[in-house]
Amino acid sequence: MTAGTVAAPLAPVRRTSAPVWWLVLRQELTELWMGGRVLTYLVLYSLLMSLTAFLLATNTELNLLPLRQNIVVAVTSALTFGLFIGLAIGAESVSGERERATLEPLLLTPCSPRQVVAGKFLSALSAWPGAMLLTLPYLVVLAQGHTVLGSALVWGGVVGTLLAAMFVGFSLIVSIWSESSRVSLFICLLAYAASLIPAQLPTEFLRSPAGVVLTLADPVESASQFLDRVIGSGQQLSQAWPYLASPVAATLLTLALLFGWAAPRLRLAART
Repeated sequence: MTAGTVAAPLAPVRRTSAPVWWLVLRQELTELWMGGRVLTYLVLYSLLMSLTAFLLATNTELNLLPLRQNIVVAVTSALTFGLFIGLAIGAESVSGERERATLEPLLLTPCSPRQVVAGKFLSALSAWPGAMLLTLPYLVVLAQGHTVLGSALVWGGVVGTLLAAMFVGFSLIVSIWSESSRVSLFICLLAYAASLIPAQLPTEFLRSPAGVVLTLADPVESASQFLDRVIGSGQQLSQAWPYLASPVAATLLTLALLFGWAAPRLRLAART
C-alpha cells in the first residue's frame, strides 16, 4: 500500500460514513487480488494439490488406502498448503507498511486501530475461501461419487476456517510487534513448522497418553485427527468433538489477543 493509494479511499469517510475497516478491507483486497499476489500463491497451491492428487491416484502404496483415507489426505494437504498463504500475507501486512512508512497516514485518520487491524485481518483471511474453492475439483475426482464428499467439504471448510483465522491472527500479532517484515515472516514460519512437528512423530507415540495430550494441545494436529475420525472413520461429532475443541479454543484465544491486546498498541513507526 503506497501513500497515494491510502489517501484516496480515506477522503470519502466523512461524506459516506463508511466504516474505516471496510475501506481498509476494500483497499487491501484490491492490492492482494488485483495486484496478483494472492493469485501467485493460489497457482502454487494448485500445483501442490495437483501433485498430491496425482500421487493418490497413481502411487501403488497410496492407492491401497481406502477411499475415505484418500479424501482425508487430500483435505489435510489442502489445510497444510492453504494455511500458509494467509500466514505469509498477515506476516507482512503491518510490518511491511511500517517499513515503507505508509501506515502513518492511515492511523492519523479518526478511527480506532482495531478497525485498521480488522480490515487487514479479513483481507488476509480472504485467501482461504479461494484455496478451498480450488480444492473442490480434486475432492470430487477422488471421491468418485461417494457420499463422503459432503462430509469432507463441510468439515474441511469448518476446520480450515478456524485454523486460517488462527494463523492469520497470529501472524498479525507478530507483524504488529515486529520491526521488519523479514523478522515477522521468519517468526511465523518457525511457528508454522513447529505446528507440523507432531504429525511427523511415530504413530505408536501419538497413541500413547503423552501423544494424545500433545495432539490435543496442538491445534493443527488435533484438527487433523478430528478430520481423520469424522471423514476417514465416519465417527459422529459426539465422539470426535474433543479434537475440535483445541482449534476452537486456540482461534478464540488468538483473536482475543489480536483485538484486545495487540491492535490497540499498533505503532506508527519502528522503534528507535
